[in-house]
Amino acid sequence: MIKTVNAGDLNLADHIRPGDMIVWGQASSEPVALIELLIEQRATIGKIKAFIGLSLTRTLQPEHTDFISLTSYGALGTSSKLAAAGVLSLLPCHYSSIPNLMDSGRLPVDVVFVQISEPGPDGTHSLGFCNDYMKNAIKKARLVIAEINPNVPWSRMDGPLDEEKIDIAIFADYVPASLQTPEPGEVELKIAAHVASVIEDGATLQYGIGAIPSAILNALGGHRDLGLHSGLISDEVIDLIEGGVITNSRKAVHTGISIGAIAIAGPRLKDFLHDNAAFEMHPSSVTHGPATLARIDNLVAMNSALEVDLYGQINAEQVGDRYLGGIGGQVDYMHAATTAANGISLIAMPASLGRSGGSRITTKLGGPFVTTCRTDVDMVVTEFGIADLRGKTLEQRAASIIDIALPEYRDELKRFRI
Repeated sequence: MIKTVNAGDLNLADHIRPGDMIVWGQASSEPVALIELLIEQRATIGKIKAFIGLSLTRTLQPEHTDFISLTSYGALGTSSKLAAAGVLSLLPCHYSSIPNLMDSGRLPVDVVFVQISEPGPDGTHSLGFCNDYMKNAIKKARLVIAEINPNVPWSRMDGPLDEEKIDIAIFADYVPASLQTPEPGEVELKIAAHVASVIEDGATLQYGIGAIPSAILNALGGHRDLGLHSGLISDEVIDLIEGGVITNSRKAVHTGISIGAIAIAGPRLKDFLHDNAAFEMHPSSVTHGPATLARIDNLVAMNSALEVDLYGQINAEQVGDRYLGGIGGQVDYMHAATTAANGISLIAMPASLGRSGGSRITTKLGGPFVTTCRTDVDMVVTEFGIADLRGKTLEQRAASIIDIALPEYRDELKRFRI
């Protein structure tokens, strides 16, 4: 039985020590009530540190870093404003490496704030929207404080939550954060049609979040027996699962079951995840781990980029002189897919930078960082078509990539010599 107290009676200074590193859930699993309590009591506690992930709320503000030092694996979601203010330190790492960094102590964990569901059918609590690295953090922590939220689904996981590790809990009744996916426009729909044309029946999908992934998933209604093994999960998969498109019947790992690590969820996905035997939330060591991904021989990894050069190198971390981090799971999945017997690793992006009208396809990446190396990219897709780079020389790759660039930039790109 988890010990619970009223939130108003919880004095964090009685439990958290100056210098402690606190880890908490991300995306829809941000334990907002506990974070707000930490912010309110931070001066009483003293200087502390926090490791955060993708944030969908504005709970943390730059002024809160007077006592809370922040680190993340990427300036993701609303955390980008913290990075822009110079108060977020970024840790460049593969997403799959975060559990090992915690287990080894290289990323120390002293305290965990975790959001959990009410007891489910078997009487246990669930991590709900987010499994990822939370179990690793809980295992290493000296102190675990949970918030029990009735709006969190009792999702099925790879194994039960170790409730003996939870030292204290509060009740928190609020709607978890969600993300409204932008409506796909003409460019996104063209990209989605190109991507859908190379996905074969029976493929296992990994995808990201945004208008392009949403459009791609919506374009797959005519496919059959697709699988799902992805880090991030969003509402769009529900129609594909309920429509019999995603069946996981040809997936070698977790056959018949869709797998995710983080659900960015609205009410529909919350209801869908609740006690659903066909869907499981797994740790990132499974969703992104090389040992698991190596067993999926039909993996299609769909990711995006800020820039692609004519070698096929990917920048997904830096805009101009602003480093945003966020390697995330791109490299984990892209490498696995390009080495899979029937896999495809692809980058799907608009050809244009947007308002500036510049080209995302360039002769040289804008910063010093290469997120994904050229050998892990099978295809680059824009609204102008598909550059299939497999089996091509450097010169042939460049020619293929130029063919899908903005037409007004192609002559300039052709003057570049590999």
